[in-house]
Amino acid sequence: MQHRIHVPALALLGLSFTGCPDDEDKPDPIVGDWSAIQLDGEKFPAVYSEGSYTAIYGLRLTVEDDLAGRIDYYSVVDYDDFSYQHSFGSDLVVDAGAAPTYRIEVRNDLFGGGDVDYSDTAAAATSEAYDSYGDDSSGTGGDGYLGEGSAARELAASHRPILAPAEVVLTCTLEQDVLTCAAEPNGPKSVVFKRKVEVKPADE
Repeated sequence: MQHRIHVPALALLGLSFTGCPDDEDKPDPIVGDWSAIQLDGEKFPAVYSEGSYTAIYGLRLTVEDDLAGRIDYYSVVDYDDFSYQHSFGSDLVVDAGAAPTYRIEVRNDLFGGGDVDYSDTAAAATSEAYDSYGDDSSGTGGDGYLGEGSAARELAASHRPILAPAEVVLTCTLEQDVLTCAAEPNGPKSVVFKRKVEVKPADE
């Protein structure tokens, strides 16, 4: 004798969607703020210090949820009571069609000294970036605000924006929170970015 089990149609419909995450609502892993930690094999940012003079030169990358963003060189100079911050760079757009390999199209050639955007604002680099390098007095082990094991920001699904023809193209490979790139036709043969994370103050 056979017993038939009747399963409601709505229950079957629900099962058909189980285990199918809505990937379109997740941000691309490249979205976020990045800081170069190595440039053509040399440690970055570069730090120069002599007496009361200290200068830091770095490279940062920002990718927004729509896959547009910026790449900027920045400098922070301290001399006695004088402090100066400066940056220059370019807008960019990311092609994520072959992720985790990315094509980053940089509109202006900041590596070859071409027509780039300049800024003398305080946003060029934060005090957190400064404290993260030098004698490592922050107690972060040298990583500072770059952090470890950070996650991509919770942002909406993205699309590829439109940008003027690129003067420089970065071909990058993403592995967890490390982005390794090479520039063509100008620029570094190897630049390694690490995802920047916010440092939370220690509990008192």
